[in-house]
Amino acid sequence: MKIKTIFYILLSITYMLYSKVDTHYYDIKQGYVEYEILSGAQLTNETNLNIHGTSKLLFKDWGDTRQEEDHGVVVTKGAINYMQEVRGITQYSNAKIFTVDFSNEQILEHSNTVVSSSKEQETKGFLHRGQDVVAGVLCAMWIAPSVKKCIYKGVVLKLESHVLGISYVKKATKIDFDANISKEQFVLPSFPKNSFGLIKDNIKTKKVSASENVCKVFKDVTNSVDSKNKSFEPNKNIDIKRRNKFVNRIAKGIFEKQKEVLPKILLSMKKNRECLQLNNNISEKTQCISIYNEDIKALGTDDYMIFKDKKEKPIDVIEDAIIGLESHMPCVKRAKNFIDISSCMK
Repeated sequence: MKIKTIFYILLSITYMLYSKVDTHYYDIKQGYVEYEILSGAQLTNETNLNIHGTSKLLFKDWGDTRQEEDHGVVVTKGAINYMQEVRGITQYSNAKIFTVDFSNEQILEHSNTVVSSSKEQETKGFLHRGQDVVAGVLCAMWIAPSVKKCIYKGVVLKLESHVLGISYVKKATKIDFDANISKEQFVLPSFPKNSFGLIKDNIKTKKVSASENVCKVFKDVTNSVDSKNKSFEPNKNIDIKRRNKFVNRIAKGIFEKQKEVLPKILLSMKKNRECLQLNNNISEKTQCISIYNEDIKALGTDDYMIFKDKKEKPIDVIEDAIIGLESHMPCVKRAKNFIDISSCMK
């Protein structure tokens, strides 16, 4: 009985000791990493999209307290010419996640239920294949269909992905794992906080799916493994329906902006035509053009700054522009998504 009792006591102590071992997010205590982000895709036959940005990771307490900040510029060229600066901050603290919504000037708060380590999450479904050096740090290469990651103690230093015809590279440019990180460095804007569970009742939702989310959608899809692809190299046999769904998702905000802005641009053109017709001297006509240019800038587009060639008569320029845009409007009104409206404007 004594031997059995001792055995069970030792077993209980061992269990208690191991059960108290915390699972930290990273295998390194603190630090920060700066990244460059390059991403691009041919959204449609008529329109290309590119993202150029930076990202910063700041963490302490073995990554249990961390903050990720992204900043970039989204540009589309072709049938739809569009540019917008985007920014995002996500902070993880204890059992909470705080996501900054800059569009609506608010902070969304919800519970953090993830208990596994970063390495466990980041390498699930991946195979370890050698090493690489990123920003002077030796990291382990992990490869899955369409995705490569170079990871150092749970911290992803490089992510390269080719999914659904989308290329995405996020690469560390500056690393400091010896930095003294203080609590005061984890700063969020002074926006009101709203519980995620109350989103339908208390939070503005009109801009939730706007282009502010383009970077997040890119990150979501490029962090996924393309199960239909058997190698890292880009899959040439892309599921068109799946890709079109993704394109319309990522460009939803751009589509909504075009639907809103294009009729206003046409209206501004018609007002400008009337102004030019009613005023005869050069000074008055110049004033008409200045008012028009200010209106277009206020609408957030440089695409319709049409008075560039001084040799052409202003009235002829505006007439041609009205005829051109007006011919697209029936199609624009029928358009239900980005692919539709891109086709309208080709």
